Amino acid sequence: MKHAQMRPEDERRQRIIAEAAGHFLRNGFERTSMDRIAASAHVSKQAIYEYFRSKDDLFEQVVRSELREVLSDGLEPQQDVRSALETFADSVIHGFGSPRNYGLFRANIIATRQFPGLATALHEYRRGSSRALADYLEQLATAGRIGAFEGNALDLATRLGGMAVEGVRHFLGHDLPDPAERRDQARLAAGIFLHGYRKADTAAADGAAIDALELPEATTSGAQLRLKPERFALLCDAAISEFMAHGFDRASIDKVIAASGVGRSTIYRQFGNKQGLFRYVIGREIERIAGDAIAIPPGDDMETRLAQLARIVLDRHIDGRSIPLFHLLIEEAQAFPDLARAFYAAHVARAARPFAALLAEYGAPPPSGAMTRIFHTLATFGARYIATLRPVDEDERALVSRQAAKIICRGVTA
Repeated sequence: MKHAQMRPEDERRQRIIAEAAGHFLRNGFERTSMDRIAASAHVSKQAIYEYFRSKDDLFEQVVRSELREVLSDGLEPQQDVRSALETFADSVIHGFGSPRNYGLFRANIIATRQFPGLATALHEYRRGSSRALADYLEQLATAGRIGAFEGNALDLATRLGGMAVEGVRHFLGHDLPDPAERRDQARLAAGIFLHGYRKADTAAADGAAIDALELPEATTSGAQLRLKPERFALLCDAAISEFMAHGFDRASIDKVIAASGVGRSTIYRQFGNKQGLFRYVIGREIERIAGDAIAIPPGDDMETRLAQLARIVLDRHIDGRSIPLFHLLIEEAQAFPDLARAFYAAHVARAARPFAALLAEYGAPPPSGAMTRIFHTLATFGARYIATLRPVDEDERALVSRQAAKIICRGVTA
């Protein structure tokens, strides 16, 4: 139906959805107000409630209206495989960086806690963009042009997309890649995916070692108040729990006071304000992650040991409060980009040390920063467990870790 032919009430509803989409996908759910949407749509706030039960209902309708059929020209078996994979990886990065897709992906992650059903729909929508590659890989395997692979083709195909965009790195304070960086990342991801680390053109990406972890200024410096260590730890735990549950803007200092028993004047004297408290407790978590040393697993061969290492990294990634912290830092990355970057760097650095040491034992070249981030992405399955809330059983953990090790060691060709 053409816009001009719509009934006035239909036209007004569509205008509300269109204006709300711009705000939600750009600013997220919490930082978008109904007043702002009403002003943009040139309607009263009460008029919005004539069409939508609540802000939650409007958000869900907006996001579902953005889910369109994923179309692809497909990949032909007669193509040069390396070129086809590079083109696919480049298209994933390019599509990821479009404002609409970037906004949907970010909305997916932030909405996970409040809208689990919607998050699942968004996750499946994003997986659909890899279906053409999954069909292509199955055709190549049938023709004997790549080796047999463990697991299903769609999961394997999403691995290449995750490697190309480096998981959730660009939601954690890092700028999207420019065209030259995008092409380099696509070449590196496709090369490793196809042939493994040793045979890939690792020079295509940055050659620098993983950056040294630098904590943001004014995070965990300063005295521990005049409290006993256990009381101070109780205060920090109460604060981080409140921030993880509600985000920065909605977190209540009153609830932190009630949970910890520490007075308001004491908290503000030490931290200055709510932002100071947030910076301190997040910096404390970053230091904990960075200081969590992972030993190199024993074993008889590189691939087996690498699978064990990937499993350790995965377990650290999805157990405890790691995922809620990812949700929090992605939600707050625009306000606290330095904290978001340091949080991501701490996770990568924890995996980087044993990964580099294990490669060195087998005479493999030292990994670049980009290569190390790819290993971390493979070990954690990129955004998969951040964007969906569901239990991950033992069999899935073991399979994901074996897949990661095989891609690093041999790629899908072997």
